Amino acid sequence: MPTRIYREGMTKLFFLSKLLLAILGAVVRQVFRRLSDGPLVASWSWSVELKMVALRVFLVASARGGDRSRRRALEAGFDPPLPRSLRHIIKTERATVGGIPGEWVTRDHARIDDPTILYLHGGGYLAGSPATHRRFISRLTWVTRATTFAPDYRLAPQHKFPAAVDDAEAAYVGLLEMGVEPGRLIVAGDSAGGGLSCALLQRLRDHDQPQPAGAVLFSPYTDLEHTAPSIQVNAATDYLPLGPVMANTFYLGEADPKHPEASPMYGDYSGVAPMLVFAGGREMILDDSLRLVEKAGADGADVLLRVEDDMFHVWPALLPNHEATLRTLTAVAGFVAARTKA
Repeated sequence: MPTRIYREGMTKLFFLSKLLLAILGAVVRQVFRRLSDGPLVASWSWSVELKMVALRVFLVASARGGDRSRRRALEAGFDPPLPRSLRHIIKTERATVGGIPGEWVTRDHARIDDPTILYLHGGGYLAGSPATHRRFISRLTWVTRATTFAPDYRLAPQHKFPAAVDDAEAAYVGLLEMGVEPGRLIVAGDSAGGGLSCALLQRLRDHDQPQPAGAVLFSPYTDLEHTAPSIQVNAATDYLPLGPVMANTFYLGEADPKHPEASPMYGDYSGVAPMLVFAGGREMILDDSLRLVEKAGADGADVLLRVEDDMFHVWPALLPNHEATLRTLTAVAGFVAARTKA
């Protein structure tokens, strides 16, 4: 046993060392490139550009050849503190809702009539957890004056489509069974969590469950075939490790990539809750948001799109103090207040 633990520890240390060296090398190269050619995007500060590059290298290097087991191992032990400004006014607690494990994020002095958010994290259905998104969820909880439950839904490749949709529905129904009123409930999510939110709205309608008061989607991932032209157009200004374009079969398995609960841009949005969609003008899956909004609008849904022209994928979670993030969170707070009549 001690020998196995030692080997596992050394393997993890070797992996982390390679990862850090890869990130450092990429950052140094980008510094010289920027000094020579200027910023990738005129409005980007040094910190924005280098963060994008570091994230890209981390995601590519931690999922070499499609193997995300080492990244998942790192995430399993990830337990970040809350942002310093929120540590004494926000608390987190592990819990289970509707049979789905997850994490509650609550404000001090929360009231019984505060809005509730069901937050579905991103990660391509392959990675991520309530912990990886804890800092962003805590900010979202604070600005919306809400209480948030983030389910730790099942991930691929161990759990393929529609496992994530099943878990999202179970958590939503669990909240209703706890007494949360649909009119005070907001569904939100980023990237895969945004696509999952869309799938959930359709599932709820088809299963005769009440719709939430609204849905907030940050850079929603709605096309698992990856057919968007923006993937190539914005490849230099985003960190997503899409590389050679191929369908997300890790999650899809043998399922039809055009299934509306897998690729929600093909869904039917008649009768679903109002949606507020955010997208970055420099992100690779910008077209996922554009196509989703076009389809939802054609189906008669109440949907509003806000594009931050110079931002990459899910910037509000990664650039907490950027003016684009502050605008986004202000818009979200207004939407939640209006929809829940807070």
